[in-house]
Amino acid sequence: MAIKHILKLILKQKSIALLIILQIAITVMIVSNTAFISYATLQNWLIPSKLEEQQILNVTTRVFDTSVDVQSLIEKDIQAIENVPGVVAASYAGRELVLNSLGPGWTIFKDTQPETDYSVFGYFGLDEKGVDVLGLELVEGRRFYASEFIKGDEAKKNAGVIMISDDLATSLFGGDSALGQTVYISRQRIPHQVIGVYKGKMLGEGATYNQQHYNSGVVPEVIWGNRQRANYLVRVEKGVSERVLEEVETALYHTSGRMVERVEFVARAKKRLWDGRSTFALTMAGISIIACVVTALGIVALVSFSVSLRKKDHGVLRALGASKGKVMWSLIKENTILVFIGLVLGFGLSILLYYFLMNNVRVQSVVEIPLLVGVAIFTWLVSTLAVYLPAKEAAKVSPAQVTKSS
Repeated sequence: MAIKHILKLILKQKSIALLIILQIAITVMIVSNTAFISYATLQNWLIPSKLEEQQILNVTTRVFDTSVDVQSLIEKDIQAIENVPGVVAASYAGRELVLNSLGPGWTIFKDTQPETDYSVFGYFGLDEKGVDVLGLELVEGRRFYASEFIKGDEAKKNAGVIMISDDLATSLFGGDSALGQTVYISRQRIPHQVIGVYKGKMLGEGATYNQQHYNSGVVPEVIWGNRQRANYLVRVEKGVSERVLEEVETALYHTSGRMVERVEFVARAKKRLWDGRSTFALTMAGISIIACVVTALGIVALVSFSVSLRKKDHGVLRALGASKGKVMWSLIKENTILVFIGLVLGFGLSILLYYFLMNNVRVQSVVEIPLLVGVAIFTWLVSTLAVYLPAKEAAKVSPAQVTKSS
């Protein structure tokens, strides 16, 4: 059957055609973005952390008694933790834990110009043992001098120096050396001079969430202020059993007025980080499957209704010598035209939804052309299968039935 004739049939029942197009467009919009999110999640799973995930512990505690001397508490805690068998060293973690942020993501700028873009990074305030606890390997510059560490209540000044990861250095300064450069932290643009660059590791949750997995920086600061938190990073011996978690937690019960919230390997923090993302991706996948089923059922219903209205037309086609296969093929071609229009509209809506999610919901997503092609093929197959049964019924209409009904 000529395309021109098929287009006439589509226009003859334009309301039904419009409904099918809209169903396909909405399905493509949902399925495409689900595929983008799932793909981005899978990509993140495959990125190596470069961490000794079973040798670093995050320890989170909360001080609810305001009369507790936090400085004394921190000193006692570190000593108690380091007395636990299997523990190599412990460091106060004033700003972040590994892959378990204590607050919103940190930002860093290379200058104070208002229009300068920022980078998101993991921002760690550590004591003298912090660099070794994290296992940072220096590739340029030096470590902190003892005189550079500052400790105390809420910051009245900052250390003014920082070590940053090589990935962050490249992000800020491209091919130029970061050593000696001044970087500016947070919206307040607090200046710090870069004194060392180390091999990047997946340290900060905020940076990882923003696809800047190895961006991080450490400063020689132990500042607790009124945060009511006393958190620690702990390095343990390789191969130590999970019993060390319980022993560290027990060691911290020497002070009343404080609650130990969590002691865990970084491996667990990383799993929890991805679990949240994967749950969202699976939820989206479930919504996508439901959308496909609803679309298929909708197309079946609409095409069946259309076939019933055009029963006489199909009988005339059969009377003119059209085979059953030709009648079925004409309906499938008609559906393919509608799918094509729906795909074009759906891809446009997909891109709009993608930018909306990226800018407003902050989901991890990535547009991939092969995924769009896959979604197009998948949608066409689903809609063609949905058309098959109504088309088969239409092909069964005999010329005698039409003649009799006339």
